[in-house]
Amino acid sequence: MGHFWQGAFATLLATPCTAPFLGTAVSVALVAPLPLLWGIFFAMGIGMSLPWLLIVAWPGLAQRLPRPGRWMNHLRVVLGLMMLSSALWLVSLLTIHIGRTPVLTLLVILAIALLVATAWRYRWRTALRAGALAIVVAGAVAFVAQQDGQGPRRDRVNWQPLSEQAIASALAEHKRVFIDVTADWCVTCKANKYNVLLRDDVQQALLAPDVIALRGDWSRPSADISQFLTARGSAAVPFNQIYGPELPQGQILPALLDREHLLATLSAAKGK
Repeated sequence: MGHFWQGAFATLLATPCTAPFLGTAVSVALVAPLPLLWGIFFAMGIGMSLPWLLIVAWPGLAQRLPRPGRWMNHLRVVLGLMMLSSALWLVSLLTIHIGRTPVLTLLVILAIALLVATAWRYRWRTALRAGALAIVVAGAVAFVAQQDGQGPRRDRVNWQPLSEQAIASALAEHKRVFIDVTADWCVTCKANKYNVLLRDDVQQALLAPDVIALRGDWSRPSADISQFLTARGSAAVPFNQIYGPELPQGQILPALLDREHLLATLSAAKGK
């Protein structure tokens, strides 16, 4: 049962963002009819278990796998650092929801507990190293939380709250609308922001007098944003859409934004 729940948890972790292939499948399944929903999850299960099924069908494949050795210890260190980086990012997100002080207080308590537990089981030298590592992690969390959004590229767009009424009003005035539904916990949203939306040419396009930029923040549960996404056949972020005189029904952009495609669609929405 342990392996089953590991697979279920891996699928659950993929549901918020639409950029990874697994996340895209889950987001489609959540708004699909029941038979298609079961089919998608069945296909996902087959795909995740495919390596084991191949070895069961052709046991000789197991002989081609690398033999155990010291390389496994090095791999464990690399994977451990990746998990530590993920934990660092997840903890930094807590500062957005509960504040920086409670998060740092929690990290200090965990550092003290780690120090005492390590000293009890091992030697004090090892305990001090573990404590130093915990302090570095706490400092990194504070730095990441403070520097978020303060990079060299700054957002100069006057974003307005997302609503259906705002879209209708802009279209009635023959203006273009750019919609960005994002969340602080969405890595793909951050990538779209820094790689595309903060680019100078994109900023200039969104600052045009006839462009209304609307943003929906889904960092915390919002019934309005959930309803907005569901009405457009989506269940996850990032979500970007462009309206205009030539695109009255709106055009949904790919989850991974492309600068040239965004600018071309925004220009096409203006018409003549």
